[in-house]
Amino acid sequence: MPEPAQATDNVTRVRVRSGPLLGPVLCRVVSMVLARADWPMNRLDDALLVCDALSAHAPVHACNGRLTFSVQANEREAELRVHDLSSDGASRLARDTMLPVVGNLLEHIADSVSVKSDERSRRSELVLVLSAG
Repeated sequence: MPEPAQATDNVTRVRVRSGPLLGPVLCRVVSMVLARADWPMNRLDDALLVCDALSAHAPVHACNGRLTFSVQANEREAELRVHDLSSDGASRLARDTMLPVVGNLLEHIADSVSVKSDERSRRSELVLVLSAG
């Protein structure tokens, strides 16, 4: 069962247990945040493709069977973070989104793809920045 989304300092965060609700919850939260930021429809569709890829591949890299996503957006750009990944989970997740003709989906759609690691907690997060136009 998803935990309620929280908005703090214009950041919306939702924590979801790996399972069938992960994709639908992530897509709906991201679409609501980007719609509120007045994003164009074609870029909203691109962001939802990213959400589909993340929800399909992130669960195998999750710590404790739960994932936390945060999204922050304004009219120019959005930042989507996938938290609670294993120590090498963020880099593996980024590699898992390779498609035959397209290549790496995340790198194709996002303006920036980066990995943040915390050696002390043995966790990592994937950070994606997308532009609205």
